[in-house]
Amino acid sequence: MKKSGKSNNSFIFAATSIYRSLFSLAAALLLIFIVGCGNNDRQVVIYTSVDQPFAEPVLREFTARTGIEVKPVFDTEAAKTVGLANRLRAEAEAPKADVFWSSEFAHTMKLAREGLFTSYKPASTTDLLPQYFGENNLWTGFGLRARVLVTNTQKLPTASEPTSLDDLLSKNWKPEEVTVAYPMFGTTNTHAAALYALGGEKGLMNFFATLKENQAAFVDGNASTRDRVVAGASLVGLTDTDDALVAIKRGDPIKMIFPDQDKNGSGTLVIPNTVAILKNCPNPDNAKKFVDFITSAEGEKILIDKSEGFFSARNNAASQPDWIPEEGIKPLAVKFEEVAESVASAAEIINKHFLK
Repeated sequence: MKKSGKSNNSFIFAATSIYRSLFSLAAALLLIFIVGCGNNDRQVVIYTSVDQPFAEPVLREFTARTGIEVKPVFDTEAAKTVGLANRLRAEAEAPKADVFWSSEFAHTMKLAREGLFTSYKPASTTDLLPQYFGENNLWTGFGLRARVLVTNTQKLPTASEPTSLDDLLSKNWKPEEVTVAYPMFGTTNTHAAALYALGGEKGLMNFFATLKENQAAFVDGNASTRDRVVAGASLVGLTDTDDALVAIKRGDPIKMIFPDQDKNGSGTLVIPNTVAILKNCPNPDNAKKFVDFITSAEGEKILIDKSEGFFSARNNAASQPDWIPEEGIKPLAVKFEEVAESVASAAEIINKHFLK
């Protein structure tokens, strides 16, 4: 009986050891699974052409509220939007990005038509105007900027300030007193498409060819345009509200003017941020959470409050920053769809004159 007891005890000990080993192995595997899934499930990859200093506070706030890590990919100043759009096309068969957050709308609409995005209407957007929803909800607009003139207040008398785009074409300007970004990229590229949509090739070239003929300075981006005006190398420039407000807030000798706002004026080009979810993206649930966040009134306000030069796309004057005119901004009378459809034609014409 004693021998049998020892045998039973040995068997029980061995079985217990095996059980404990299997339990430890299962626990380890479960931990690896949880950690691995946690890393994948708690991140979102965002391609954005929004200037990094403006985008990062919004991305950090999203992570703080949700615990979802944002992995952003930014574009260069000289190749704004165009570079990321081409990268998304190249990755279309196996997307690496979850979300495309663009600082403009034309290329977003082109990518939507090419089938790169999936339909999604974010929550809390009932107060957005209809023009800020893409066809089939393939993109959503929010957080507006405008194309504005900036002048050097120390070198240009108030009486000589331009009030319209046509004023930039005056023969009275000396060489390089007017600065504009190259129109192949960014919002200047979008602006070129808008001019084509309104006036065809004649309207487009009347503006840019005349600037070249008058020896205006062409630079790599809107920030460079602003900086030339701040430094006094130019007296006036065409840029965006975000670039202008940065200089104004830091006390530079610069003034911002919304062009063509009088009764007979054509209006100022208003440019929304746009956001879309990539079809077959790696993290679709987190992509939806980000789009919900950034297009909500609260998310848009964070963008406005933590950056410069953005204003609300919502039909609510109380939500606008104090630098927006009390009467609002008269927008350029052109539809976003018309501008997007004009990008290719405008680019072909522009490239002939600037890529020689």
